[in-house]
Amino acid sequence: MPADIIKRSAELHAAAVSCMSRSEPTDHPRVISAYQCALMSVEHAAGAVALLTIGMPNAAMALFRPQFETLIRGVWLLEAADEKWVRQYHEPLSEESARAADKAPGVKRMFDELLKLEDPRVKGIVAHLDEYRAQSLRALNSFTHGGMHPMARSGTGYPVALVDNVVRCANGLVCYAAQMAALVSTDAQANMARVRTLHQDFLDCLPGMKDAA
Repeated sequence: MPADIIKRSAELHAAAVSCMSRSEPTDHPRVISAYQCALMSVEHAAGAVALLTIGMPNAAMALFRPQFETLIRGVWLLEAADEKWVRQYHEPLSEESARAADKAPGVKRMFDELLKLEDPRVKGIVAHLDEYRAQSLRALNSFTHGGMHPMARSGTGYPVALVDNVVRCANGLVCYAAQMAALVSTDAQANMARVRTLHQDFLDCLPGMKDAA
């Protein structure tokens, strides 16, 4: 495994969690849902990197899909979800509420609803996430469901360049999660300043920065 990118990624994830813990969300069901999804998304990324450090790349790769999908659900709950779904995610967990939640929209429908939004504040991040979906989701599905990708990699191993690219993309999503937490906080300006510092401090392990690092 590429030790440098893994080490720096773990440091980024810890810094992102610290940054997000200071971003107290405003008291609104949509905001709280989005904030919780952002935290879960980063947890998946941190778990994947931890698995990479102990030589379990198949298990690690499988976690990058829920990292992405949890972040998307957070954006959707914040910006596009019907009120009934926002309320649903705040119901106490029971057999009945779990069955109802199972009917919530999947990734495609969430994107369909998000892509209809005209707010420039939302369109930018949704466009970036949609690009990630187009480039990566099929492979991520394969890793999650024991498809051709993990089967092939189990035999031939994981090229360093592949791991490097996947981890960098995941780190980009971590920064988006931190940004979303900042934007829905009680002090968005101060918390966004911390997110910008996060980007600057970890440029070397973010997408598109390999050659510049």
